[in-house]
Amino acid sequence: MKIEINLNCNFDRTAPICVFRSKHNSREQILQKTNVVELDFAIEPKDFLSIHFINKDDRDDNVVIIKKILVDDIDLQHFLLKGKFTPEYNMDWYNNQDPKPPLVYAPCTELRHGGVWEIQLKTPIWKMMMEEWLNDKK
Repeated sequence: MKIEINLNCNFDRTAPICVFRSKHNSREQILQKTNVVELDFAIEPKDFLSIHFINKDDRDDNVVIIKKILVDDIDLQHFLLKGKFTPEYNMDWYNNQDPKPPLVYAPCTELRHGGVWEIQLKTPIWKMMMEEWLNDKK
């Protein structure tokens, strides 16, 4: 499946490096200030898409911001906030925090710590979207 991920990044010297994954696919990429990451991943009927921010630099305070995700040209804007971010805290920083920050951020589209952001996918994508809309209680 064709996957397009639009990301913005904030940094001065340390460009973020992310690993993009699904069940059977993976690709590492150094990011710029503005990015359109294009992936061709084989997505299973029940799968996931993750973004692993692997080089958080606390001195530079680099940040990855997820703006948009398209799968086979279908915009997943209504699903972005269903993504969950599990940070890999710098333990020196974490131990000095009171109260302690959460172990998981949801919803989350700004990766301000190293860690993994993940969204669940079902194929076909159009069916996943229709089921969400039909089951929406709002």
